[in-house]
Amino acid sequence: MQNRLNKELQDLTQTSPIQGVQITADANNRLLWTAIVAGPEGTAYQGGKFKLTITFPENYPFKAPQFLFTTKIFHPNITEKGEFCEDMIETKEQWQPTKTVKQVLEKILNIMGQVNTEQGLNQKALELYKSDKGKYEETVRSETQKYAQ
Repeated sequence: MQNRLNKELQDLTQTSPIQGVQITADANNRLLWTAIVAGPEGTAYQGGKFKLTITFPENYPFKAPQFLFTTKIFHPNITEKGEFCEDMIETKEQWQPTKTVKQVLEKILNIMGQVNTEQGLNQKALELYKSDKGKYEETVRSETQKYAQ
């Protein structure tokens, strides 16, 4: 497992990093990484920097890591606690040992750029998105400025 984690970390930090994502491994806990995710350009999150923790199980890659925003984010598909719909990021039944952290991070960036109205986890955000998209984006920008700087 440690070789796999080292390989993925090297890929994300040196070989082929994802634009707008900075990864660091916790020096005291090999199973904990932190990602700083820049709000994708062209979205209401643009300009924000969101902290995300990635916690690996002991039996990684056979079991999926947990991804959690620790920076407050207003999004219909992310809970107020920063949790994702596991089906959307494919870390539940769809998880395969061949999947990588990079693939999940790319899905997270896609989620930040679009809303899946079928899998709402934050009802307030979902209702606002459905009823008044302009007000929703204004709220996202305001929350991003307040919490993600």
